[in-house]
Amino acid sequence: MAAAALCVLCTASAFAAPPARAAPAPSEPCPAGWVCGWTGPGYTGVASFVAQDMPRYPETTAYVGFNGGASVWNSAGTWRSDGRLWGRCVTVYSTAEYRGRSRTIRPGQGIARIPASFGNVHSNRFHACRLS
Repeated sequence: MAAAALCVLCTASAFAAPPARAAPAPSEPCPAGWVCGWTGPGYTGVASFVAQDMPRYPETTAYVGFNGGASVWNSAGTWRSDGRLWGRCVTVYSTAEYRGRSRTIRPGQGIARIPASFGNVHSNRFHACRLS
């Protein structure tokens, strides 16, 4: 299946949540500019990719890494502006339409094991965030 068919991304900003902690990078890299979700912890299993805001992931195998996911990584980029470092953060939500529990993931970071209390990622939204 082509990567393009597997790709969709979300942007969200509803409930404030602490940023995701840095986690070891996936052994299989997430393509630059994308957010990747895996069915297993530690970035293992079946991967799904998104690069735009998604208010809901369709219930198809293309999105199983999010709808049934256990880990997520943000490979979006960074840039400098006015002497500060900025990035394309992503906020992931436990419910569709940017609702429920949320976690913000900075570029180059992930959640190696999504807590059971969070559930699965069902929507996401990208946004610029100041990194320094």
